Amino acid sequence: MKPQGTEIPSELCRLSASGQETLRHYDDRVAMLLRHAGNAVVPAMWEKQRSLPAAFLTHLSKAFLVYDQSLRFVQSQLHQAGWFVTCAPGCSHCCTQLPSGLTGVEILYLYHGAYRAGIVDRMFRRCMERLELWEEICRWDPRDLVQASLEHNLVQRLQRYHALKVPCPFLEAGLCSLYRYRPLACRIHFSLSPPHWCRPDHFQNAHAVRFNLEPSPHVIKALERLDQVLHLDLSDLLVCGFVEYVVNVMAFRPIGWMENLR
Repeated sequence: MKPQGTEIPSELCRLSASGQETLRHYDDRVAMLLRHAGNAVVPAMWEKQRSLPAAFLTHLSKAFLVYDQSLRFVQSQLHQAGWFVTCAPGCSHCCTQLPSGLTGVEILYLYHGAYRAGIVDRMFRRCMERLELWEEICRWDPRDLVQASLEHNLVQRLQRYHALKVPCPFLEAGLCSLYRYRPLACRIHFSLSPPHWCRPDHFQNAHAVRFNLEPSPHVIKALERLDQVLHLDLSDLLVCGFVEYVVNVMAFRPIGWMENLR
């Protein structure tokens, strides 16, 4: 758990032995499902036809569902300690950030959701608009590369993007149009403060108690292995990776979901 803004009391960052065991159980299930998804891939069909077995999607969907269960478990532990997550449907103040750290398979899952909803073209156009904003931010001060580390430089640029208050391209009337398919970076972000404190222009924003329930290395490695199986080498920034996937990997085509494959 990595707090952002005002830090959560340290005792809330430590689970009991039984709580840690429960989380390890969730992690093992998620990693197992991701491993099953990778085992289902037929490399030749993916490379030549952009087709995957239906079992791949089944395992991947279950992995995200189990991961959500692990997040609800940690929230219950916070609740027992007297802390309450204030995030709720319709609150989208954090959806003006540019999620980073995505794996290729998360972008694949998001693309599948967009294609299923018939909104790929619209979402692509919106992502291109955000990409132009991001490229402009990256051109603001090229001396950053000399003055600071690449990691610090990225953080500064992401903060500039957030300050623009540009809504996520997948946001519709304050709700995520692809909520079921959202990446981990969106699933793991929570606030314990009044919702309006999360607005980047609110005077209490710097004091808001926000935190990420970071995936374990076990889960991250499983996702990265799945990227390797699919040969996905995309930007880990949401809009950049989505544009790359739409154009370079799928060429706006749907993923072919094949039945009766291994």
